[in-house]
Amino acid sequence: MSLEDSCRVDFAALRAERRAKVFSGMESHGLDALVLGGAGNVHYVCGARVLGRAGVLPFAPVCVVVRSTGRVHLLSTWDEGVPPEIEREDLYPLSWDPANLMRSVASIPGLRESRRAGTDGLTASTGAMVVSLASGAELVDGGAVVEACRRVKTDAEITCLEVAAAISESALSAMSAALGPGVSERELLGVYSEHVAQLGAPVPPSESVCFSAGGAGPVEFRSAASDRVVGDGEMVVLAPGALYAGYEAGLARTVVAGSGSGGGGGGGSALGERCAAGMDALVGACRAGGVGADLYRAWERAGVGPASVVLAHGLGLGAEPPVIGLGLGRDAVLEEGMVLSVQSWVADEGVGGCLQRDTVVIDASGPVVLTRYGRP
Repeated sequence: MSLEDSCRVDFAALRAERRAKVFSGMESHGLDALVLGGAGNVHYVCGARVLGRAGVLPFAPVCVVVRSTGRVHLLSTWDEGVPPEIEREDLYPLSWDPANLMRSVASIPGLRESRRAGTDGLTASTGAMVVSLASGAELVDGGAVVEACRRVKTDAEITCLEVAAAISESALSAMSAALGPGVSERELLGVYSEHVAQLGAPVPPSESVCFSAGGAGPVEFRSAASDRVVGDGEMVVLAPGALYAGYEAGLARTVVAGSGSGGGGGGGSALGERCAAGMDALVGACRAGGVGADLYRAWERAGVGPASVVLAHGLGLGAEPPVIGLGLGRDAVLEEGMVLSVQSWVADEGVGGCLQRDTVVIDASGPVVLTRYGRP
């Protein structure tokens, strides 16, 4: 089998597999309908291409799933980017008037007969409207149902994540080549954005892809690039991510700017070694049947310092539960087929900070690191 064939995804089969998991989850939880607004949940259920956008939007009934009819309905005024299994009659139009929108939703076949409906979010005004769609229906948390479906990835989903990981690694190489004394963080961001766009992934999952981690004072773990110029011998965190078919993967390495640095995180310094030790400990704890507390214990045994950032979180159609770190997620169960973004961050005042991050699949035989870019 060629590399091209091994990376090929049957997206129609992938969408059908996801829908089957959702309908099965609805049946097991006794849900007659799902009213969804979260971008990741909507994409998972219907597979429609989601436009890139900035900012936070209030809840809206973007996708409606009806178990009795086996149909998925989508808020859309056109069928561009909508999979063929969602037919034109399954679309309902957008309206600035919530009452008009709800009337369109109410006309969806089988919805009014629902006795138990789930939703992944509400605003103050839409709660009563959603209840009114099916008179007397019980409204419950439907987000947990979709979350359970999304948690364990299929083989096709893993392939999508592998492609996203490869794009991220290519972007890291481009950013490393552009890194040097005098370059600004925003210039590195521009290199990243241009590179992933050239590889066919023009919508980045985040602009949090680089920051200087050196300096004489306290080192800040930052989430946004600035106009700050990199100094000679300074440690810089490069943390690119990428999306493929909606699935996100990414990695992070800390590189020293300037000649003679060797390109490693701290040039083989004690800080870099501590960061690597923390990463090895965390990845080793990502085993099926374990819990989030195992990652806490692994970090503590490694003795690399306080856990000042999230140690790991779920990854798939963007960031997903569980979140493990900063006191959260100790009881989260790790299952075979889950994918985690695992990260190790250590910092010393007056020395700098070092970050390593990888995308990890929990396999039956143990953790499998999808991002294979070398670590110093």
